[in-house]
Amino acid sequence: MHYTNRFLILITLILFCFKANSSIFIVDNYSYLTTVNKIKQNRSKIIEEIKKKSLNDFLKSITIKSDYKNIGNIKNYQEFLKSFIVKNEFKKKKNYEIICKIEFNQFKINNLLKMKNIKYINLFSNPILIVIVDKKENKLDLWSNERYEINWIKNFNNLLNTFTLNGDIKDINFLKQIESENYQFSKFNKLTENYGVSDFIFIIFDYDTNNEKENVFVKYKFNNLKFSKKFKLKTLNNNEISNFTKKLVIKLNNSWKEIQILVPEKNNSVIFNYKLKNLSDYVESQDILKNNNMIISFEDIEVTKTKYKGKISFLGTLENLNESLSNSGFLFKKKNNGLLLKRND
Repeated sequence: MHYTNRFLILITLILFCFKANSSIFIVDNYSYLTTVNKIKQNRSKIIEEIKKKSLNDFLKSITIKSDYKNIGNIKNYQEFLKSFIVKNEFKKKKNYEIICKIEFNQFKINNLLKMKNIKYINLFSNPILIVIVDKKENKLDLWSNERYEINWIKNFNNLLNTFTLNGDIKDINFLKQIESENYQFSKFNKLTENYGVSDFIFIIFDYDTNNEKENVFVKYKFNNLKFSKKFKLKTLNNNEISNFTKKLVIKLNNSWKEIQILVPEKNNSVIFNYKLKNLSDYVESQDILKNNNMIISFEDIEVTKTKYKGKISFLGTLENLNESLSNSGFLFKKKNNGLLLKRND
């Protein structure tokens, strides 16, 4: 690979890793639509509606469907917001749009969901390669970055950390090798390996297909699990595609969240050891592991007077896990093929 391309890929992954490590509890450019009449009648009431709706939307974005339903109505919604800023307002005829930046209280949300025994996602995904193409006259055309950003990036509660192809020779050759009639069976491992990632999303809008048939194909891989789905759109005009991608972002986010939470064997699963001075050390470590939202499951393997050996499955990276454990005064350190639980002195 050319040095310039290697540099571009490195910069891309650094930027996306920064996003992955940034706080999901800060939601920027949250959009709320209302009418000019309602704003004139009671602006303060509208602001409170935005706060309440933004909290519900946020909780929906970090939990799976079945768990979100169990949260119930939150009356003291103001307590879960650390800051609320109205960034911009737009008036268009009778409609009125308010753009906000909101920071949610991580401590309060963590306690709420812990009390209800609900696991949630508290990080963005690892970088995911996304390839979106149009199929016209049996030729595949890659979406432009501008079109991708308009239809994909603008979704405020999107936890999928996606990035596009940089268009080097390997990318172009890969797209040429995809047979227009058999794109459902394309293998993406060579392409993802070129970018140093594992997960991908492949979307094709097939303009050659009769409108009575399924004309959108989506294939994706999260945590070594592969899925593919077909969809039928009445037309493939810009509005229809825009509406479809909004719904698709939600579907893919839900799929990713369910895999992280419900399929722990496909997440990071490791053996750890912890040196014990007395029984209270073991009890304390149990409480810490049980109450950490990044740890999906844990089990005891061996407990003696001097050693505790266990197995954990956790979300994200080891760096993410240690960051979440920092307030508890503990961290995991790599040792051979496992981990060593230590006090963070």
